[in-house]
Amino acid sequence: MAFKMPEYLKGYLNNAKYRKPFENFVNNGTYYSQVDWQWISYMQTIVRPCLAYATGASDCGYGSSLSTATGMAIVKGATRLVAGDKLFFNGDDEATRFLSDIWAPHTNFKRLVSRAVSFALGAGTSVLKWNMDEYGRNTLSAFRIDRTLVSVNEADEVTDAVFFITLFTKTKNDAQNTYWLTEERKYNDKGQKVIIYKVFVRGGNAESPTLPSPYQMGVALRNLPTAVQRELKRLGISKLNVEIPLPAYDGLGVWLLPATETNSCVPDAPFGDPLLYGCLDLLWSIDLVFSGSIIDVINGEGKIIVPKQFLQETLGRLKQMYPQSDFSVTTGELDSYGDESFVYVMPTGIDKDKMAPLPVQFEIRADQYGKMLEMYERLAAVRAGYSPSSIFPYLTQDASVKTAQEVTAQENLTSSSVKHAHDIMLPIFDRALREVLRHEGFSTNVQLQLGDYIGNKLRYDENVRMNYQAGLTPQREAIKQVHSLTDAEADEYVLKIQEEQQAQQERQAQIDSESAYTRWLNDNSESSAQYAGNSPGRSGNENQNGGER
Repeated sequence: MAFKMPEYLKGYLNNAKYRKPFENFVNNGTYYSQVDWQWISYMQTIVRPCLAYATGASDCGYGSSLSTATGMAIVKGATRLVAGDKLFFNGDDEATRFLSDIWAPHTNFKRLVSRAVSFALGAGTSVLKWNMDEYGRNTLSAFRIDRTLVSVNEADEVTDAVFFITLFTKTKNDAQNTYWLTEERKYNDKGQKVIIYKVFVRGGNAESPTLPSPYQMGVALRNLPTAVQRELKRLGISKLNVEIPLPAYDGLGVWLLPATETNSCVPDAPFGDPLLYGCLDLLWSIDLVFSGSIIDVINGEGKIIVPKQFLQETLGRLKQMYPQSDFSVTTGELDSYGDESFVYVMPTGIDKDKMAPLPVQFEIRADQYGKMLEMYERLAAVRAGYSPSSIFPYLTQDASVKTAQEVTAQENLTSSSVKHAHDIMLPIFDRALREVLRHEGFSTNVQLQLGDYIGNKLRYDENVRMNYQAGLTPQREAIKQVHSLTDAEADEYVLKIQEEQQAQQERQAQIDSESAYTRWLNDNSESSAQYAGNSPGRSGNENQNGGER
């Protein structure tokens, strides 16, 4: 399908750049020129277009094409499923309490996990970095692979890594420059772990800065503006351009976080597959169809055919409104005054005075475009490894899915993809957490757990209940599954249930006891009444029948 973009729409899109998302500013020639030569082709042809679609950019073959940001929606949807709505720590009680109650809330670890997962799915790989400032505070950072320069050995362990960190300042004398902070971690010539901070002065702004070459000498600390020095101090950086000992336990404190266990394009690469790698043609098609539908709307704008005498009447009104102007009888000048909805004709063979205005409205093929977009979206979600409804909730009503088994099969696709991502990513997170715990004085390990995908919640809970009633699932495990609890939380939940059951049994025993007493009273009401009537001193006739005993 081909279409012609109207010139005024091209101008609209080109001038309003915020309406057409740009590729991430790190994705530029300066960055790719510094990548290890064996990875340049892979980064340019695979990672870059996937990241462009993941950030909402469009590349459907037209310089001013519209974007549906479908790739962004797929990555965000998958991130929500993989990262989950809750996270848990399992392990030594003391270390677990430290991570869950103190460290994780203080460092916003949940957000870090979501960022790391999102970067990994978008580019195929993200990078985790352990940090310790001069005050001894431990944190973790997540970077997109295209904001780092990473070298690995044959075991895929990081041996050298450069991170691009930007500092933007506005000083009186230097308002236009961007100050880039880079951080390099490596093994020096003596085999020692070291870290080197550098700051470079470059032009540009947040949307389009120019990346520095991190292997050059940076600016001396004393030559930086006060605002930059203050930011460096806040980050705990007091030395630039020199080697600083790196007190990391696990290598350089840097770990690759791949999205898949293998790379489909380069089998020996330490990187995973981007989530959108198998969807690029479909994302291209989706943006193309959407752009075509907009053009259809534009070209289908209604027109009114009127006799040319209406033109003279319009000119008369314009001359009254603008007496200083001289109007010709060309429709082009009328169009400039907003009269383009009318098409003027010179009727022949009929009385032009009796000719009524004729509205013309071309058909807008909304149903056809909608069906095509829905078809491509479903296929794109499946290619990414997820059921369409789990990524696009508005696609839940799939006429092609007719049976409960087919619905379950689609949900199993998402569940399998989420589990696969967890199997690959969680061990890497555990290594990063182990680094944090070592610096906090803990020698034990703690495992991170992310929530599993459960699909239809009602159906899931019903399956758990049936398995529990059939004796296939212990009570504690069933509680964990239904309420998404940790082992400790599940134990506490079970204890509360047992306490409530005990209290209920005690209340029921009391009720049963009271009921038995009531039944005894009812059963013996006649004899009791007779006994009460014959008893001395209990009758109302006591004084009447005799006052003497």
